[in-house]
Amino acid sequence: MRWNNPALGLLLLRVVVGFILLMHGLGKLIGPPFPGPGMQGFIGFLGSLHFPLPTLLGYLGMLTETLGGLAFLLGIALTPVGVWTGVYFCIALLTVHLSNGFDVFHYGDPMKRGYEYTLLLMIACLSLAFTGPGMGAVQLKPKTTV
Repeated sequence: MRWNNPALGLLLLRVVVGFILLMHGLGKLIGPPFPGPGMQGFIGFLGSLHFPLPTLLGYLGMLTETLGGLAFLLGIALTPVGVWTGVYFCIALLTVHLSNGFDVFHYGDPMKRGYEYTLLLMIACLSLAFTGPGMGAVQLKPKTTV
């Protein structure tokens, strides 16, 4: 095995990011046993932050993470999905996490998560969007007529 293998590195990054996104998306959609409050809890959280249209934004966030996670896992449409999820995490960073400081384990209040984890996911999504999926991605080929 070659140790300098960018395609393998991209595969590893893509699968882990996809898994994380899918788990968080399912947590927003279903809640336990996945890590999250379920849709009503997530919508309530967005409402408590005074987001406009919390129901619409809640479903948009859940779909971004769930479908984006599946797209990352499979390596499908990685450029648009990676850019979209990068923008999504940038919005989360600026509106929710930035005011809590850098450290994700905010020691005064465990509910006030800092922006380091969100920043890492944002950059990972954008990096994959700019570089491509690496090896093992599902190839969607257009139908050809003979």
